[in-house]
Amino acid sequence: MKQKVVFLIGIVLLFVIIGIVITVVRSRAPKQGELKVESQPSASVFLDDKHIGRTPIGKTSYKIDSGEYTLKITPDTGTVTLANFQEKIKITPNTLTYVDVTLSESELTTSSYVLGLEKMTGNKAEISVVSTPDGANILLDDEPKGVSPMIISDLTPGDHTLSIISRGFTQRTIKIKLNAGYRLIAGVRLALAPGGSSVATDVTATPSATTTPAKPTPKGSPSVTPTGSPKVTSTKAIVADPAKPYALIKDTPTGFLRVRADSATSAAELARVKPGEKYSILEEKTDWFKIQLEATKSGWISSQYAQKVD
Repeated sequence: MKQKVVFLIGIVLLFVIIGIVITVVRSRAPKQGELKVESQPSASVFLDDKHIGRTPIGKTSYKIDSGEYTLKITPDTGTVTLANFQEKIKITPNTLTYVDVTLSESELTTSSYVLGLEKMTGNKAEISVVSTPDGANILLDDEPKGVSPMIISDLTPGDHTLSIISRGFTQRTIKIKLNAGYRLIAGVRLALAPGGSSVATDVTATPSATTTPAKPTPKGSPSVTPTGSPKVTSTKAIVADPAKPYALIKDTPTGFLRVRADSATSAAELARVKPGEKYSILEEKTDWFKIQLEATKSGWISSQYAQKVD
């Protein structure tokens, strides 16, 4: 009898130990989120240079460890050469990150939006909007809210329509679903409109981003801290022609041309130059010129709005 009791106690202890081990292993396993990627036209998708398939990715469910990744979308080689798309994305545990890209011949005419979720306190919802170009007008359910970057607080959970409008760029209108206790992070890249006039387009895709959150609360503050339009420095016109080759700034829809830290529309804005000004060209890339602003300052401008003079 005594041996049976000891045996039963041993079995119980064994199951307890197994349960503890399973719990510890699960707690140490990477928390995962979901990723969905769509593009027009269909293209190859890479995460940190690893090929994960072709769009659409995550039509049913694509699980991925939480963290930051470099997403790259590479179109097929065809009669029309389309530009690659590249963006940093953040995967949050137990939520959906949604990416939609419309590829075009140039990075400047490619449009996209990336939607993600962040946990916050309370039972209301928020939207954080960052756009390229910045300073775009933000409308929620056709009501003006301000200019990007910005956070819209105290919103009612449910279905809404988000519109981003900027002069000279194609308007984007996105159907979204807000969740109680979550902030929707929206990063939107507008495409240059044909002829520099604003064109409205309705995005029919409806990203829900509604993966049911688990009990553990994802940590982290909003990835966007809106501080209004960045302070920029206007450079002075150069009277004498600079050393050749130089860039002659053309007329632009905004009345100025942004100078960026790198050859990408997502790069930080360093300054603004005006039509008619001339700057020596230091380097060239597809759709971009690197110009000499001052003796110790340089930056990148779109070659679409600059004429090269040899």
